[in-house]
Amino acid sequence: MAPSIARSLPGPAWAASLGAVAVLFGALMTAAQGHEFMVQATLAPGSAAARNVAVECREDEAAEEDVSVAECELMIANVKIMLASRPAWFRPVQMGLALAGALAALLSVIVGIALVDYRAWAPRAAVVAFSTLLLLDAAGFTAALYTGPLLRAVYLWNLVLWSAIHLCLAAAALAARRTMVETASLAPATV
Repeated sequence: MAPSIARSLPGPAWAASLGAVAVLFGALMTAAQGHEFMVQATLAPGSAAARNVAVECREDEAAEEDVSVAECELMIANVKIMLASRPAWFRPVQMGLALAGALAALLSVIVGIALVDYRAWAPRAAVVAFSTLLLLDAAGFTAALYTGPLLRAVYLWNLVLWSAIHLCLAAAALAARRTMVETASLAPATV
């Protein structure tokens, strides 16, 4: 006799769709938050950039990196913007938010996979995961709001975009969860 593999019934169509979107945006946000963590870790107090070490954009090096001298100078300006506009409290706060955001995004990937391969606990976990991401977006927005105008220009639009995405995901998860609860309460009781 061949061993049988128990397979649960397929879940609702919304779960697979929401799960696929959660995996896609979760992977993207994990990468974005990891990048932000690395930016904050690299632009540390005492680094060459923070000590105002003279940087030169030589034509031969720019050509080797396949950028123009003007692009090289803009990259240096971006680093200077980050350092000049960043209050002392911003770096540790942003590193903490980036780490928490990356972990929450990884959680949303796991929840998304559980929605695609429907698990009964996944809809409730989706509400929690997407709401957590929305709260982290609000904290990041608040932190960016109290920085200089140049850093606000760098961070706020990104945070508005992520907030809209996470709000849509949380609303979809809440609506789907509510529909499931209402459907379950209307189902006839089996004896």
